[in-house]
Amino acid sequence: MQILISDIKIKKRVRKDLGDIEMLKESLSHYGLMNPITVNSQYELVAGHRRLEAAKSLGWSTIEAIVVDTKDKLLQLELELEENIQRKQFTDSELIDGYEALEKLRNPSFFRKLMMKLQGFFIKVFDKKEARKIEKVRKNGFMSILLPVGLLLIILGAILFSKGFITAVLHTFMDISGFVAMVAGLFYFVRFYIGIKK
Repeated sequence: MQILISDIKIKKRVRKDLGDIEMLKESLSHYGLMNPITVNSQYELVAGHRRLEAAKSLGWSTIEAIVVDTKDKLLQLELELEENIQRKQFTDSELIDGYEALEKLRNPSFFRKLMMKLQGFFIKVFDKKEARKIEKVRKNGFMSILLPVGLLLIILGAILFSKGFITAVLHTFMDISGFVAMVAGLFYFVRFYIGIKK
């Protein structure tokens, strides 16, 4: 939860020397707070003194905090010690490996740049292909409406002819048009059905 920095009380701490917090400040301003500080229910600082001081010096008014509901001084001291003891520093070789990997990502080699460009190209191609496929399925679904339209045309032609409103030639034309529309509608419906199954 976010709490006001001005509400946090700092009691006597085991760690007297905060050390250089400039790198921590730089990290906070660039990436934000990755690990919240810990306070008790009275907003007394339990863990995260360096993070709090770095946030203060950056002018933050609030900070993300975990509130532990304990008034037990022994437990609070154990939490403070545990947080600092369990923090394992990187070895020199781990730091070198990490920075080398970071440098490779920031400044990729020619072949890595080429691979990234190819990857981007194929992603775009497949995205376009997928979009075309969706558009085709949508079009087939829309065109399958010809099936009921053709059926209605045949029925309407039969009714109008039986009532004497149209001639036999017009009735035949409506029947043929209706049949063609039904066949086309059935064709598009089958394509639509196959398209949504894929």
